[in-house]
Amino acid sequence: MLFFLGVIFYKQSVQEFRLNQIEWDQRHQIDALYDERVPVVVRGMPQPPVWTQEDVMIRDFYGAERPLGEKRSLRDIIMSTDGAGASWPPAYRQHLWDATGLALWFDKFWAPVIAGQRGWLAGFLPATGECFYGPRGLEKVTANWQLIVPTEGAIVVSIMTSKYERYLPTKWRGMFVSKMTKKTVPFVDELKYVDIIVRPGTALWIPSHWFCCWEAKDEGMVPLVATINIHTPISYLVSKGR
Repeated sequence: MLFFLGVIFYKQSVQEFRLNQIEWDQRHQIDALYDERVPVVVRGMPQPPVWTQEDVMIRDFYGAERPLGEKRSLRDIIMSTDGAGASWPPAYRQHLWDATGLALWFDKFWAPVIAGQRGWLAGFLPATGECFYGPRGLEKVTANWQLIVPTEGAIVVSIMTSKYERYLPTKWRGMFVSKMTKKTVPFVDELKYVDIIVRPGTALWIPSHWFCCWEAKDEGMVPLVATINIHTPISYLVSKGR
């Protein structure tokens, strides 16, 4: 019975464009906002001191670290601003989440905020995170909630509800909504999406089943971004099964 109810809850999705916005000092309201199942913008959040340009320049870790198959150090890749990190596999992005210290930042600032919402699941299914360098193409959020945190450079996050999935081509993953045309997406005129500018110090919570992608707000800038996935048992199984 619990599994059945969990599936029903996981499949709930709000098919409308509505955003909630709060300041960091209002973060105690997040539990109530989660129940509405629409994206939440949080402003004035304490910024991570890691996974930034300054952090990359001063810490030895970035000079010694070499992504799989790369001759260049992680520092050289990031400072080259060529966006090469967009092709990093999930396992490596998850490794960077722990190695950079972003997991510690989350545990200090966000874990206490959502502790009431997560309850016993916090110990059973800890939050998982990934580090991104550059833009990320279209993905469907399979976690119960996903937190997007730019740590260097502003990004434009494009989001849309699952209502529009039927208008997407079969191979939609990795596409960018802003670059879709009738040649690549015949029903592009049917798609309705919202662009949200998210800067360091601001976070965006996105519920399950929403689609999202992001690009740098400013031309020539390669952003550094972290995502944190908050799972229920059902969403965890769905994410692992992708």
